[in-house]
Amino acid sequence: MKDNKKDKPEYIQSSYVYNITKFVTWPVSAFNFSLSPFILGVFGSKEIGSVLVKALREKKIIGRDWKVEFYTTPEEIRNCHLIFVSHVSTTQVEALINSLKQKHVLTVGNNIPDFCESGGMINIVGTVPNLGFEINKNAFKLSKLEISSELLNMATII
Repeated sequence: MKDNKKDKPEYIQSSYVYNITKFVTWPVSAFNFSLSPFILGVFGSKEIGSVLVKALREKKIIGRDWKVEFYTTPEEIRNCHLIFVSHVSTTQVEALINSLKQKHVLTVGNNIPDFCESGGMINIVGTVPNLGFEINKNAFKLSKLEISSELLNMATII
């Protein structure tokens, strides 16, 4: 039987991250220029970053070219549109969320306990193939990002 990389959990999570961007609207002011790339940050485990690069190679995110940046501390984050958070401590999550309050940055956790309760926006929960979402609507309001009712209908609201 052939081993299909696209069936592996990391690829499925990458697809979730990409598809989430289709249901979120960033304000125009979140981008420096009309041709500015969409910056997808990875905070924590770098393993998912290489998978994101492979999975998104031929795609655009909200009609823009994109690039992946890796961060080890919240202070490194400058112009980012989405942060994917994986394999970090509660203390690291809190520091990250505090550094991004009221910025136009979508925070997406990878099965992180209490991620949304700590101020994160979306937490991908469960295991493949039974993944779901938790969403913190208040965090969206603070960041001035808009989330589609379609995604809200598929999620547990925190």
